[in-house]
Amino acid sequence: MPADRTPHVKHSMRKSPYLVSLFLLLAATALTVLNIKLPSLVRVKIRSPGPTVFETKYGLFERCTRQVDVPALLRRATPLMTPIAEPYDAGLVKAVKKHPWQCERFPTRSECAQFGEGFCVAWSTAGYTVQLALVPCFFALISLLFIFLHRGKRLARARARRQQWKLVSGAMLVHALLQLTSIALILREFSTDERFARGARLGASFTFGVAAGVVSLSTFGFLTFTGIAARRGEPWAAGRSSRQARRHKRTRSGRVVAVPEGTHIPPEARVTVGEVVAAAEHDEVDEHSALLAGHEGSVAGGGTRRATDQV
Repeated sequence: MPADRTPHVKHSMRKSPYLVSLFLLLAATALTVLNIKLPSLVRVKIRSPGPTVFETKYGLFERCTRQVDVPALLRRATPLMTPIAEPYDAGLVKAVKKHPWQCERFPTRSECAQFGEGFCVAWSTAGYTVQLALVPCFFALISLLFIFLHRGKRLARARARRQQWKLVSGAMLVHALLQLTSIALILREFSTDERFARGARLGASFTFGVAAGVVSLSTFGFLTFTGIAARRGEPWAAGRSSRQARRHKRTRSGRVVAVPEGTHIPPEARVTVGEVVAAAEHDEVDEHSALLAGHEGSVAGGGTRRATDQV
């Protein structure tokens, strides 16, 4: 039985899954920023008996209010007791006057004291959770840029592609969990708080938050599935590292050695490029070595070539 332990096959991942993940990451980050910046998590429209409608938009850190002056023709309908004396004037429809939005920080301390600290704590926690979710996005972006911009030895680049998917997918999972936590807190307050009891609906900012969480979960699933497939040596995921090596074979002792180009390699001695990389990293030589050295010089007689390492 050979004394050498065969190095574990190391298949790297193609660059294309990382490129797809980069675009998905940028989309998730942009959606998260919109979720933070836009004050439209919840929109409330209150119609008064008079000629004014009040609209309020709630964001994670800001609340904006405006009033809309409605002409008499567009006010709340009442049963007609007598025929309309004057013909319908379509120009009145365009006479709706919308005042500019007036924004302030939300929630305020006075409201927290008046309505209770529970709402303020939950709403503020939701906002800080979304801000914290940008940290794993930044971490994942640095990891992906390292893959595309890294310059060095081929083995070092392959090692980066083989390992970085774990960091990126983990970061995207953390981002998704933080984003979904914020969404859950907002939904809880939307369903229970009296501010949203009448005329309230979820706005565009809430949709952006949900989309950011879905994109991050999709990125996590896609990259994890592709990374596991690459480790198994699937050609569509591992790419070149899963192909058959043309200048290397496995000897009877289980070692990977180089052979002259064009040499016929029997099926039982064929190895993949990933196995060649693993052997090269194990013995600290590259794939152009004429013969991989003996493990720790343990060959009988003190040499580096075994009787079973015949080319």
